Amino acid sequence: MSESKVSSYTSLPPLTDEFLFQIIFCMEDQANSYYIDLKRQNICEQVFIDQRISQEPDRFLPLPEWIPSDGFHTMEKFVSTLRNPVYRERLRKVLQLGKGVFRQFKDVVHEQPSIEKLWYYFKDKEMRKRVYEWYELHTSAFALASLKIEGPETETLDVIREDFYICENIESLKDEFEQFREKCLNNYMNKHAVYAPIIASEIEKKWKIGEHDHLLFALSNEKEAAGILIYSIIPSAAVVEVKAYYIKEEFRGIGIFHLLFDTVCEKAKNMGINDILLDLYEDSLPLESMFHEIFTKNIKKSVYLSISSWIDWEK
Repeated sequence: MSESKVSSYTSLPPLTDEFLFQIIFCMEDQANSYYIDLKRQNICEQVFIDQRISQEPDRFLPLPEWIPSDGFHTMEKFVSTLRNPVYRERLRKVLQLGKGVFRQFKDVVHEQPSIEKLWYYFKDKEMRKRVYEWYELHTSAFALASLKIEGPETETLDVIREDFYICENIESLKDEFEQFREKCLNNYMNKHAVYAPIIASEIEKKWKIGEHDHLLFALSNEKEAAGILIYSIIPSAAVVEVKAYYIKEEFRGIGIFHLLFDTVCEKAKNMGINDILLDLYEDSLPLESMFHEIFTKNIKKSVYLSISSWIDWEK
């Protein structure tokens, strides 16, 4: 993804059922090529936009490929899941043929309506999966690229360190601690999403200070508190856990969290601890890009979805 695309076009169209159907229909069309127009948020056939693609290459994104080998592998997967021994064997023999394998496969499944329905359902599910993965990949790429433009580069942290310093004096910053805790919790409690209270409840527990917990404040040279990070040392596991954090809105995107996180890592290393653990919640998920160039391991992921949508999908 080039930088010009990031600066001008930073999102895919919403993946509604109708738009998903359009994408799958175009993917199956082996005679033509299609693109998503990121400006107009629709699908275009290449033959009609060739000149515009050359003029604005970052505006148009080609749809995911679905070539004959994809179709063949899908047929193989379907046959391997088929429980009907008669048609499973017949279809296996068809797959061993060379010329005309797609036509003969369709002819065989068409003989038995129930087998044909299973086939089209399986194929549709595989193609939907391909689209979902493609959407997730490009959505993440847009988000990461945007963050690279808006967020600080590593070199700029030296500049940040000139304007901010880290303080561990909780006694003189009790008021700031309470303000940050309240703002962090209200951030979720004020959301209309049904899962917001669940996140708020979990975060509230992390803001309770225990005997193994430590606080870091990022202060400006004018002694204004810009952010906070709470971490806990787990001696039995030789791990440092980042429990909670909050950056004031006017100081976000300039590297304050990065500065706090670096400080924790330095302290942990001095104690002989080499592993660190942190949870990322809804609004802080973009912070994951900070670690994309080093090895990380996801040990927990919370997913929220509509039960009715899941039941409809299963049908």
